[in-house]
Amino acid sequence: MPAVFFLWRAATCPRENALARRKPHRSRMVKSPRDLIELLAQLKRHEVTDIVGVVGPLGAWATEIPSSAQNLMFTLEPWRHVDGAVQDRKLTIRSTVNETTLRSALMLIKALDVVRVRARVAEVNAFGTPQGEFVELVAVMYDGDAELDSRAKKLGRPVRVKDDRFGLLTLDRRFNWFENDATWKSDEVVLRLSMSGCDNVERLMPLAHALWDSQDKWDQAVRECAVMGLLELKNEDWLADDEEEVTAEEFFDRITPQEIVVYHTGRFEFSCNDDDMFGGHAIVVIGNLSDGAQSADIQG
Repeated sequence: MPAVFFLWRAATCPRENALARRKPHRSRMVKSPRDLIELLAQLKRHEVTDIVGVVGPLGAWATEIPSSAQNLMFTLEPWRHVDGAVQDRKLTIRSTVNETTLRSALMLIKALDVVRVRARVAEVNAFGTPQGEFVELVAVMYDGDAELDSRAKKLGRPVRVKDDRFGLLTLDRRFNWFENDATWKSDEVVLRLSMSGCDNVERLMPLAHALWDSQDKWDQAVRECAVMGLLELKNEDWLADDEEEVTAEEFFDRITPQEIVVYHTGRFEFSCNDDDMFGGHAIVVIGNLSDGAQSADIQG
């Protein structure tokens, strides 16, 4: 399941105030073009050096820019300057490359491999985290660093935790969550325990148990929030030719939970099958254990 969704519409449930509904969402992770321009200028002032590191769990990826070139990106976590100390802070490396170089890099730079690259690195910069500009790929599956090779092998091993109710949950390093199949009322779902901002998965278990202990309550709250937030949208903009308006009761019954994400703050996200009411887009209801279900979106 991809981690990033395209947001069609955010609709809030009655508990959320009107001012919050009008505020556009802006991720704290997003940097402005000005920050990027400043970063690239800072990187140009650094000398090219050899870096060895373990490629992050996403491998290498490309981002389009408005020209014939592409932006190649990957992370090293952990990494070091050759003969330097190992650093556990993630190093993000990027470079504008042509199509041929991009395809080659995407084929060669694989998740959890040890690589040696030449790059300009700025540990203090506009982004606030170690950043580098890729210059050259020296070696893939590099075997000249025993410590990083050992670290890479450990990172490649499955990390699992056992729970009496949820069974054996496995860490998905790409998204930093533990997951396993579970049963929500009569529906099969995927339970995900997000490690974002959390240093111990055991902190998440009681929250998931609390959600499951009151399944009837939370299932109804999630469905009602989706109805309140999205029924009008369905009947105004998403009716097929000759399709009759959907009643609140029909909408309530047609939703099917598929994925449930729990966070250490008590936040939860239910991703539900829409029974083709919105062309197959997921209905996502967000809330928390303290305040209930709060907003419903169409995503996918």
